[in-house]
Amino acid sequence: LRALCLIPCSTVPFAQMAPFLSTPLIRGHNEAYLPIIKSGMHALQVTSGPMIMVFLIGLQMLKKKLTDKHASTFYSDVWKFLSKAEARDKVGRIVQYACRMLQGILAHLPADSALQLCKPLVAECQTTLAWARRTHRWGKEMPHVPTLGKAISNCDVLQAAQSMVLITFLVQDHIYWLLKVGIFKFTNYTPIQWHRRNLRFIILSHVLNFSLCVREIMQVKKKLHDAEAKGDEAAIKKAKSTIYDNKRMMVRYVLTFIQMLHVSQVKKMDDWYIGFMGMISSYIDASKQWTPTVSAPPQPVSNGATPPEQAKGA
Repeated sequence: LRALCLIPCSTVPFAQMAPFLSTPLIRGHNEAYLPIIKSGMHALQVTSGPMIMVFLIGLQMLKKKLTDKHASTFYSDVWKFLSKAEARDKVGRIVQYACRMLQGILAHLPADSALQLCKPLVAECQTTLAWARRTHRWGKEMPHVPTLGKAISNCDVLQAAQSMVLITFLVQDHIYWLLKVGIFKFTNYTPIQWHRRNLRFIILSHVLNFSLCVREIMQVKKKLHDAEAKGDEAAIKKAKSTIYDNKRMMVRYVLTFIQMLHVSQVKKMDDWYIGFMGMISSYIDASKQWTPTVSAPPQPVSNGATPPEQAKGA
């Protein structure tokens, strides 16, 4: 790298652009492509990105050699998952609550523990993720407005109440963001006081969501009974899957209810197990966004046997 930095400027076509540039583009400046290396650590910092890129290329070529193809179903599934905004949000939430759990663990360690050096880093990571996710929530109330309208039209009090509380929480969460950046200023609330008050709305939302799950399970169980009486296997399978999904979400709502009691300081608990609960509830949410590619079943050949069976018979 030092050798590259010593290339004469006259050999670089971009040198002719020097009068138009505020800082050197190619070399000679700390922000250029080829900065003057001052130490081994500086060299490591500058080459970290290219080295990781080369490592990824090496892995890809190794995969091609082992499987004779560049495409990967798992890789595509991971990218399909991460390309969803909701999936990225829930993965960020897993890390955010992992940071809370680590802070709780560090609080129980001796003050002179070497691990205490990590505490400000973990706290900064948690706060940064929380604000990134909050910024990303703008507009998230939009799909709930038609749901609220439909619930009102159908006189569905429970669903209407849940939608109203959730929409209120999301709108007030945007207000918290505006308070934090200084666009709004309230005389009666600091930003954190407004945030903690708003969390009481999401606590109520979790209670209502839990109730909706209980109601749906009771409705689906009736359909399951009818399907079992008729012997409809497809309907039975669908009903059991719906019941399982709702029970899973009920666990999620119990966990998030406890989490919000602590975060809102309605009931102070311990960060280490609240963080762990947050990781579990976030995993449940994230798993709903994972849609793996289903391989097509092998096509039967003319004699009714699959290709592997035919080869085995031969």
